[in-house]
Amino acid sequence: MKKTTIALLLAASAALSAWGQGLTASFGADEASVPYYQMGWDTPDEFATWTYESTSSSTWKQGNRSQSFSTIDQSSTASMVLDYSDGQNEVATSPAIEIRPGSTLEFYCYASGIYLVYGAWKLYAIVDDTPTLLIDQFMWAQDAGYDGPSWERFSVDLREYAGQQVRFSFVYQGNYGEDEAIDGFKILQANDGDDATISINEGESVHFRDTSTGNVTYWNWTFEGGEPATSTEQNPVVTYNHAGSYAVTLTVGDGTATDTKSRTAYVIVHAEAPVAHVGLPDGAYLSPWVMMFVPTNVPLTFKDASTGNPTSWNWTFEGTDVTASTEQNPTVNYLQEGTYGLKLEVANDVGSSVDEYVSSAIQAGGEQEIWNIAPEENGDLTMMEMGWYGNYAGTNWLGIGEFAEHFDAPLTDAQISQVNVYFGKVTAASTNADIEMKIMTAGDDGMPGKVLGTTSVKAGDLAYDPSTVNATEFVFDEPVFIPAGSEFFAVVGPFPNESGDDIAILLCRREQGEKCTGYHFALDEENYEYLETGTWYQNIDDPLSLAVAPMLSFITTPDTRIDDPVTDKQVISHTYYNLAGMSSGTPFDGMNIVVTRYSDGTSRATKVIR
Repeated sequence: MKKTTIALLLAASAALSAWGQGLTASFGADEASVPYYQMGWDTPDEFATWTYESTSSSTWKQGNRSQSFSTIDQSSTASMVLDYSDGQNEVATSPAIEIRPGSTLEFYCYASGIYLVYGAWKLYAIVDDTPTLLIDQFMWAQDAGYDGPSWERFSVDLREYAGQQVRFSFVYQGNYGEDEAIDGFKILQANDGDDATISINEGESVHFRDTSTGNVTYWNWTFEGGEPATSTEQNPVVTYNHAGSYAVTLTVGDGTATDTKSRTAYVIVHAEAPVAHVGLPDGAYLSPWVMMFVPTNVPLTFKDASTGNPTSWNWTFEGTDVTASTEQNPTVNYLQEGTYGLKLEVANDVGSSVDEYVSSAIQAGGEQEIWNIAPEENGDLTMMEMGWYGNYAGTNWLGIGEFAEHFDAPLTDAQISQVNVYFGKVTAASTNADIEMKIMTAGDDGMPGKVLGTTSVKAGDLAYDPSTVNATEFVFDEPVFIPAGSEFFAVVGPFPNESGDDIAILLCRREQGEKCTGYHFALDEENYEYLETGTWYQNIDDPLSLAVAPMLSFITTPDTRIDDPVTDKQVISHTYYNLAGMSSGTPFDGMNIVVTRYSDGTSRATKVIR
């Protein structure tokens, strides 16, 4: 009996061992590739492998710009550069390269966007002396809204050239255009081999693929520098937000044995120049007529919404107690009613970018229309037609009577004198039907609650003119009071839906999961008949904002800031500087330079010792 038991145990052990022997961890990625042609223009011999033609005193040459390509590739010592001049037709052409299947061309360029209208390059692929345009630098800059200067990566799919001998030619033409620098020219082939790497920019994602063999039942990934940093999915997608070279490790198991595969420096993430963007402060409203509408004498924290990982920020303000700041998210007060400008410049080791509002872009105080549609979305206004059933936010036969637009709470007490509604269709057979407009609070459930004010307009008086911007004005007999800190809704409807009625409010539709401020009230239904009861819904299935714009004014409160007994002026803020130039809202130990800012826009510096 004992011999039989031992024999069975040995057989089971051998079977388990054989089961584990077929397990091998392996992985690749959709973005993995191997470069088979590289040009960095770093040595005279390398530079000479291309041919160069010139028609002016300036030509393509070896050199550097103010922002060296070493910020992208530390091993780079030079780039192919061109100084702008008069009457240029400067050509740089590669030797013939046989393009392999699944190939991509990648290179970087450094230039300022503003002067490209006077001179820019075009990149051609030349096969049998026939050129084909791949990239027009000027048109690219227009489409991308590029300002620069910064190192920008270009990528071209070369699959249609597989098996062909191709020369690549940069042709610069213009008069006193822009200085150029080109570097990091590579042709890469998709490849999962051991020598493959992944080359991406900050913020891009990698689609990993498990290629392990054996009866794999679990996966344990580790992604250095990635988000997420770990995963148990078979084929995860990982985002890399910061420049560097990162390892990837996969451990697989079959319930008995495990195996591990690691690749060092597998994912190479390149830094990119930031793109400056000013985020809307909490308490600021969007408007059809200004970039943002804000109260006076209330702290507002501006948000840096830039992309590309900036490392420095330079803000310039008009009309505030802080005229300049290097904080990422500075807090300021607008001192008096008016319209003002704003500029944010961001930078990192690769380049810089500016987001600038003109001097009339920001309205502080006074009265203004507000809505939830960003300036870049203004051209996207449309209607939501539902076929035979009518219109969303208008005449319909689906039991959807009222429509509401949600607004964030004001930072100070406010009031609404009227609501302007922008329609796309105003055909009304029921001309005497009243269309109601209500201002309502937000209830505990976040839906429209208590009515604060009501007015109405006859269906026959709705305004619409396709040739101009024309709103229907729903005017209240008395301004509707909105307490500070209270979210509110502008609620319109119901609309007439007799034969011949066809009314629709313009709206901005967005992708799933994006901002949604549109709500609707759907009547309950019983035996195919609509009841008088119903329920409010946020339209998260089709996110949108209605072109509904309350005319809002902030109710200002007396300025209670302290007076300076020396100057008899109202103090806005104190900023403390130590001898090293560092600033703070509180004193440093030792010697301080104190800058006191006053409500009239002046300031005074004094020395104090703490």
